[in-house]
Amino acid sequence: MIKIPEFLAPAIEALHSNGATAVLVGGYIRDTLLGKDSKDIDIEVYNISGFDEMAEILKPFGRLSVVGKNFGVLKLFLQDYDIDFSLPRIETKISPGHKGFSVVLDSKLPYTQAAKRRDFTINSVGYDIKTGSILDPYNGIMDLKNRILTYVNKKTFIEDPLRVLRAVQFCARFNLSCSLELIELCRYICDNDLITQLPKERIYEEFLKLLLKAKKPSLGFTLFDTFHLNRYYPELSLTKDSLRYIDNMASLKTGDFKTDIILMLSVLTFDLDTAANVESFLHKFLNEKHIIQEVLNLYIHKNFLEQISSDIITDYEINILSTKVNIKNILLVSEARESKYEKIKEKALILNVFTNKPKPLIMGRDLIDLGLEPSPVFSDILNTLYDAQLKEYFLTYDEAKIWLKKYLKRFNLCR
Repeated sequence: MIKIPEFLAPAIEALHSNGATAVLVGGYIRDTLLGKDSKDIDIEVYNISGFDEMAEILKPFGRLSVVGKNFGVLKLFLQDYDIDFSLPRIETKISPGHKGFSVVLDSKLPYTQAAKRRDFTINSVGYDIKTGSILDPYNGIMDLKNRILTYVNKKTFIEDPLRVLRAVQFCARFNLSCSLELIELCRYICDNDLITQLPKERIYEEFLKLLLKAKKPSLGFTLFDTFHLNRYYPELSLTKDSLRYIDNMASLKTGDFKTDIILMLSVLTFDLDTAANVESFLHKFLNEKHIIQEVLNLYIHKNFLEQISSDIITDYEINILSTKVNIKNILLVSEARESKYEKIKEKALILNVFTNKPKPLIMGRDLIDLGLEPSPVFSDILNTLYDAQLKEYFLTYDEAKIWLKKYLKRFNLCR
């Protein structure tokens, strides 16, 4: 028996009372059968006149958003769930690219036909909420029990090359093995360069699921070679050790979305030959400049910890490091790579630079207060003062002002 959240029952009942049939589909059923909690709720609505009637029926139950009228998809926001209601459809490939599909909506479509567009059998299982019956035309439940990932339809599978990356992240997240037939199809897609039809954004979404949702992302990355996906990422070099490090990092995630992306990508790229290769790899699926820069910073400073003795590292070295890279992050990456630097962590915490660099005590306005006119020399003076602060020549604002006055008088720069 598949249970739906109680708060969703009134909306479902409204559909049923208007003659429609609501069928729960996709990830929610898969996750429930695996004993996992899920907020990924997709409901296909059958036996209804069309999209507008579906929207009218659902309007009283929460905020609605049309996310794809041409695809018959309506999003309902209830509590902290995003629920997709959609009409059954037939998709026909008419041109290259991820948007090259002709879509025909048909609420009278038999479920077997509607489920034919699904990627994998484990995602093709439906649940008729009204009758309480499981709809499993492609034996998805048996494949799930046997931990086998395979396709629903050979022809439709290769029409969307993103499914190769979806296979990668599904195998990692749910500890699945690919059928030989699925491996052949994924190789066909990669060998015929169909992956190049995909925009970065869609590829990035699958990388995120692999890196952030899998307990052992290594299970997915080992498929890069199997599927011939590695031909698109020649920069990536994954040894047994580096795969183990990736899994280690998955167990050390902080819970902060952006930080965890940076950490996982950092561990993934730490063994690449050059910073140029790191950047080349990231640009193939990532547009966020901030994330790329943070990953590059961690890569560039990866040898810092290995080149120093954590027992004799000075406060100044700790302070300098904090201005270059987030110390907490680089230590987490080091821990994932099975090296710990407890003394560095201890000192960084004492100096209050574990997660942030020190804020400058002296600012440009302080120079103006002392009679200096704004000029290019400002930055040189401020950099000198900041370096002195990092060396702990002064610890407070008042001490910094005294030090500044002495410095300026030495060069006859203040009145």
